[in-house]
Amino acid sequence: MKKKESTFLKKLLFVTLTVIPLLFFYQLFIKEVKSLNSLKNEKLQVLREKENKVEQKRVAYQKLTSEDEIVNRAKDKFQLIRIDRIDDINVNSNEIKNLEKKISKKYGK
Repeated sequence: MKKKESTFLKKLLFVTLTVIPLLFFYQLFIKEVKSLNSLKNEKLQVLREKENKVEQKRVAYQKLTSEDEIVNRAKDKFQLIRIDRIDDINVNSNEIKNLEKKISKKYGK
């Protein structure tokens, strides 16, 4: 009977010394996986926020570079007008002469 108890105790001790460290490392592993998943989710949230900012800037850029916006700014800021045909451009010859005089004074021609 002693031999059976001795082998049982040895087996129990072996299983205990094997299973307990495995369970301990398993718990550590699970904890680390959860921590890394949490970190991944935080980084994904930061990435989404940055992507949204980039998208907002892209939309603002597209608005600023749209043809309508450029035409409106040219009209408002520089008093330019839009024409459909180049044949419609009229320039006063006096204005051209005045510009030539200013240029010749400035650049010495």
